[in-house]
Amino acid sequence: MISKLKTKKLVPSKAEGLILKICVAIILMGFCSVSFADSIWNKESSSPYSTGKAYKEGDIINIMILESSQAQNKAGTDTDVKDDLGVKFTHSIQQLTPIIGANNQATGQLYNRYKGLGGTTRTSNVQARIAAWVTDVLENGNLIIKGNHKVKVNSEIQEITITGMVRPKDISGANSVYSYQVASAELSVIGTGAVAEAESPGWITRILNWL
Repeated sequence: MISKLKTKKLVPSKAEGLILKICVAIILMGFCSVSFADSIWNKESSSPYSTGKAYKEGDIINIMILESSQAQNKAGTDTDVKDDLGVKFTHSIQQLTPIIGANNQATGQLYNRYKGLGGTTRTSNVQARIAAWVTDVLENGNLIIKGNHKVKVNSEIQEITITGMVRPKDISGANSVYSYQVASAELSVIGTGAVAEAESPGWITRILNWL
């Protein structure tokens, strides 16, 4: 006769299961390396969109020109000159000119006054996008750039030239930089043609302004 042995499963209680999970978690944490959260952006970069590219001589950078300027000049002149004039005549001249009084003298006064006022006001707005190339790379990494853009429409020609220094961290991910971020910037806008000639004063106006 074979006897059957009854077996009973050992099921851990809820408290024992929780303790077991905590122990396993502690063991796993011991094998994990400690890491700290940090920004993925370079702290030296002023913009998270900067390319961080190492530029070299001959590379092309887009310059976004947004410039507005206003100049006003005024000048005034005010002169006041007054001279007294006295003349004494001899007896023979008095006989020829009986208008002169008996005291043989004639007096007069010269008076001249001039007052002038001139002023000029000039406002300019330039918005353009031109490609500039790197002409030199300084020891600190800053870039010397120069750009030239010429447009001809019918008989009108407009030429825009810009030179200056750019920091690589100011260059966006689109490989562009604004003109106000260009240090020691020199911006020149020259127009030639019928419109430019019409805006220029004539010779008579120039002579009068010179006088």
